[in-house]
Parts: sequence; C-alpha cells; structure tokens
Amino acid sequence: MTYIATLGPPGTFSDIVARNFLETISGGATVRYYSSIKNVLKSISLECEYGVVPIENLSEGFIPIVLDFLVTSELQIIKEIIIPINFSFVAKLNDSAEISKIFVQFAAKGQCSEFIESVGEDIEIITTESNIESIERMLQNQENSGAVVPGHFVRYKDYPIFVQNINDFPNNQTRFFVVAPKDRISPERISSEYKTSVIIINDNDRPGLLENILSSFSQRKVNLFAITSRPTKEAFGKYHFFIGLSGHQNDASIKDSLAEIKKIARVKVLGSYEKARIV
Repeated sequence: MTYIATLGPPGTFSDIVARNFLETISGGATVRYYSSIKNVLKSISLECEYGVVPIENLSEGFIPIVLDFLVTSELQIIKEIIIPINFSFVAKLNDSAEISKIFVQFAAKGQCSEFIESVGEDIEIITTESNIESIERMLQNQENSGAVVPGHFVRYKDYPIFVQNINDFPNNQTRFFVVAPKDRISPERISSEYKTSVIIINDNDRPGLLENILSSFSQRKVNLFAITSRPTKEAFGKYHFFIGLSGHQNDASIKDSLAEIKKIARVKVLGSYEKARIV
C-alpha cells in the first residue's frame, strides 16, 4: 500500500492537495493524517512514501519549519501544487460583542490579520496546528469563542455568526510541495516549464559570498524566482540560502552555475519539478 502523509484531520487545505496528488498515482494510494507539519515530514520514508506540505503563501511568504527541515533531510521535491485559499469566520453566538477568544491556525492568523484585529482589541488569540483543529476547539468551547476556518468547510446556516472571505487578499493562494525520499525514482521530464529548488549551505561564511552566488546565475541568464534565507542556528549573521530557479537542474546553464558555486559553498539540489498550474 502506498501512503501519502499530510496535515490532518480530513478537510484541511493540505488534504485537498494530497487527494489531488493521489489521483496521479497509478494503483492508488491512501492519505495518512498527522497532527503537525513536522510530524508529516518525519513520517516520510518511515511510514509513508510521499508527503504533502505547504511551502509558501502568497502574502505570508515561506513556511520556516519546512525550509529548516529540508536543510538536513534526504527528501526531494517531485511536484508543486498551488491552490486558492479562502477563509471564513464562524461562531455559535448571536452577538459578536460576546466574542472573547478566537481559534486560528498559525499560518491562517497572518493571512487574516486585518479581520482578526477588527473583531476587538482585547480578544484572546489561540493558535492551532490546523484549520480543522480551530473549528473543533471552538465547538468544544462554544462560550464566547469563534474560529477562522476554511471557507469550503462550513455552511452559513450552521452558525449564527458567519463572515465569508476574511483573508487580507482576495486572490490568496498557497503553494504546496510533494516530497519523497531521494532513493525514489524522480519524475520524468514531461514539459519545458520546470522549476528547480536548491539550498546553498553556509559552512564557511565570507564577504561577497551571496554576491558570487547570484553572479554565477546572472552571468548564465538563469532566472531566480525566489530567494530567502534562514539562520543556520550556529551563530548570529550566518544563513542558508534557499533559491528557486526557472528551469531544470539538467539544463546546461543551471548545471554550469551550480558547478561554479560548488567551488565556494555546499550546494544541495532539492529537486526539479514541473511548474504548477492553479488547481
């Protein structure tokens, strides 16, 4: 049996993406749910053949816990999937003035910050690991509480207080990665539109390192669609660089760029994957 790990319980945005990926697996697969993103990542190769995790939100940027895990893991990115993200606010109350606490998933909190602030200054914000946990905890603590939940998961007639489309940006989207152990067969190249993700691991920091890295790509006209840094957790001022490239790792321009960078830093290629279309 083939298993796909993702953030549960059923009904999360991660679950939607996992089931989308499931349809592409010949012979079928089963989705396994985990209570946190870290547990999803840890389960891959031990209990599951694949994992589906959010990597980047349109407004909030990258998910740090995923970036940090990829530095030391032996996982490869085999696919990216982008889906629209829409949130609603619900409460089992008749008067919004009675709300004293809001349950909200840690990533959704930033994506709906303007609405959350508008509810009131003295509201207690309780962060959760998943959007579905938010609504479950609200239902367990109905007195004076509300929840930020996925728009597809609730019906307006079930809640006296129901506010749709509370995300800060109407075109809100999240990008997900499908990851697998590196010993699994990589997907065949099936189109000309690919992306490649790499990590430049900072073992020996020196002046001009980032400039040299960027120059290696620019001289060969390799387009960088993303670059972000994460602290090495060894000392202040030391960072790993996560870079997204337009193209496949086997393209001559990218191969030559990475070969040059390897002379001055450690390079980890996370994978090449077909450019996603919004699901």
